[in-house]
Amino acid sequence: MARVEILLLGTGAGDGWPNPWCRCRSCDWARATPGAARGQTSVLIDRTLLIDTGSARRAAVPLDDVRTVLFTHAHPDHADPQPLFWRQSAHAGTDRREAPLEIAGPPAALEICRPWVAPAGPVTWTPLSGGQRLRLASGHTVAAMPARHWPDDPHVGPALLYNVDDRVLAAWDTGAPLPEHDHPTYDVVLLDCTNGLGPPVDDHHDLDAFAHSVTRLRTRGAVDEHTQVVAVALGHRNPPGPELDEVLAGIGASAPLDGTVLVAGREPARSR
Repeated sequence: MARVEILLLGTGAGDGWPNPWCRCRSCDWARATPGAARGQTSVLIDRTLLIDTGSARRAAVPLDDVRTVLFTHAHPDHADPQPLFWRQSAHAGTDRREAPLEIAGPPAALEICRPWVAPAGPVTWTPLSGGQRLRLASGHTVAAMPARHWPDDPHVGPALLYNVDDRVLAAWDTGAPLPEHDHPTYDVVLLDCTNGLGPPVDDHHDLDAFAHSVTRLRTRGAVDEHTQVVAVALGHRNPPGPELDEVLAGIGASAPLDGTVLVAGREPARSR
């Protein structure tokens, strides 16, 4: 089975971590700890599939091999259209042509991006909704599932979670419980943990809900002893890093920093 490489461009909540307006204990720890700051959650899979663009501006690797940009929903920390414009400007004044690019995701996210893409550019648009399964231009197959995140707001999505290649579950910006669905045993689960120690909310996981969702995934066989369970969309309502690491270890999960590379192939993670 071919390996799948997942670069964590960002692992933070919509306001990042630290929140620039906040002086809580967790934000002060993140400011004082080199490398601890987290950008908005965004991942790059096999250099060809970019899921959400919130941290694309911080990418430490070139994105010119990306063939599909896949959005989870239309909130601006996820569907930031500016990187699509930068892609065009990278070729301005040169004889290089833009490679074909597919932009996929909920219709509301696609509508945000259309004004930022040249109408004559080699871009295709793939609207997605829960229950669809298809092969993307990047070469990956995704199954879309409904997320519990602002479900009644047509300007947001509806928001989606993705099963990528029956190897990776991209499940951020969603509350518990996760949708029941036909599933494999995943190699990597990227699971929302925005709300940390905060009070329960419907559209994100706190640490208790995170633990419950991981338990449910294990019970259903979606997670086994080889699955890398990774907390993402992390916000400052979580405890400072060492304390968070201890809590997550007890759940069988971890919170790698931005820039970490995960390998879906039952191999350990490494950092770039």
